[in-house]
Amino acid sequence: MKRRIFLLSISIILLNIAFMAKAQEHRTITPEQIASPELVAPIPDAKLNIFPRRTVFEWKHVEGAGKYEIVVEYNDGKWKLLKNATTNVPSYTINFVGKQPGRWRVRSFSKATGNPGPYSEWREFIYLR
Repeated sequence: MKRRIFLLSISIILLNIAFMAKAQEHRTITPEQIASPELVAPIPDAKLNIFPRRTVFEWKHVEGAGKYEIVVEYNDGKWKLLKNATTNVPSYTINFVGKQPGRWRVRSFSKATGNPGPYSEWREFIYLR
């Protein structure tokens, strides 16, 4: 009898652990958090053949965002930071550094709390000249 109670107790403990782990996987964004921006342009793996290399980055407005942070990197054998900037609008323009690959990502900051949301995915592009 004691053995059955012991096994039942262990089973309940293991089920609780599994339930808590599953609940962590399905966390939702709370009203205090802000969503990641959806990137618009340049499109994924864009091949840009223009000079000068004036690059306009665009993303969709995030409801509740007070500002955005954009990170732009270039690759001359390894990824290096080109620009890390904030803006109040869902776009940013720079002159890119050369005929090489680049990548960018953006995150929004909540107007209500000032807290940042998660970064978008990295999006890569390349200048051909």
